[in-house]
Amino acid sequence: MRDHDRDMDDDEEERTPTAEIDESALARHVRQMEQRRSALVVLSGAAVGRTIPLGADELVFGRDSSNPVCIPDEGVSRHHAALRPLPDGLWEFRDLGSTNGTLVNGERIVRRVLHDGDRLLVGHTVLKFFAQAEVDEEYQRQTYELSVRDGLTQLYNRRFFDDRLRAEIAYARRHRTLLSLLMVDIDYFKRVNDEHGHTAGDQVLREVAASMQGRIRTEDVLARWGGEEFALLAREIPAAGAFALGERLRLGVEALTVVHGGTELRVTVSIGAATTEGSAELTDTALVDAADRLLYEAKAGGRNRTVALPTPEQSLVLPRKAGTTEA
Repeated sequence: MRDHDRDMDDDEEERTPTAEIDESALARHVRQMEQRRSALVVLSGAAVGRTIPLGADELVFGRDSSNPVCIPDEGVSRHHAALRPLPDGLWEFRDLGSTNGTLVNGERIVRRVLHDGDRLLVGHTVLKFFAQAEVDEEYQRQTYELSVRDGLTQLYNRRFFDDRLRAEIAYARRHRTLLSLLMVDIDYFKRVNDEHGHTAGDQVLREVAASMQGRIRTEDVLARWGGEEFALLAREIPAAGAFALGERLRLGVEALTVVHGGTELRVTVSIGAATTEGSAELTDTALVDAADRLLYEAKAGGRNRTVALPTPEQSLVLPRKAGTTEA
């Protein structure tokens, strides 16, 4: 090759632009694209807050430990339901002939294509479907916990409780299972705030919540209903058991001493406990109203007591007694 030809080739190489690939940016993009996939988040049950990323494989849900998603719940069949991917990123949820059925948004299904936000009920476990969610399990768990917990007491919040109540009502109505709702109210709580300040009231709320949380079963759901009122859902206990549970909570709070600024504070609670066997006419509103009325009776009867619905068969529509009392 002549020298001037070699020089021309060198000049062309110098003038030819090269596309430089930022491998780190590409890796981040690929990782983000891989993470943009559907997911399930457990809203209730033993694994509450868990995120289940959905990949390319079918998932089978059931009580048997061999299932990809094992749900140790007496209401779940050994192989209960399956979730399989469809084209275009869709997912189909289908029942596998389970004993107690599979529900999506409160409706029993044989098979159903899921949409973002759908709620799945498998036994007593509620899962929420997220389409194309950013899957980061720790972040999802923390975000979920913040969204369902009351910031002061760390109990479940009202929104979570309302969702769980609807799911439990649907299950009890369909399978005629026992379900108890306990409404708990701190007696004369306004006096605590007026005489000792709101920081003292906040401490009372935290310690009362912790006392009750330590006296319930793992599967029970305790929430801050609002203000100084709490709500508790308990499955598979008769009315007498709901009364005993209420008394356990009440006596625990009665024995509690809250020390604030060198002052010892004592409070009590009143409790209304309504129990149902899950009749076809049962609604979440009816059960809440029944528990509220029983709570009112506990207040009217002198406070620091538990009033329970005598029998599961009794009507949930109870007469409200005349007169008003201080909260």
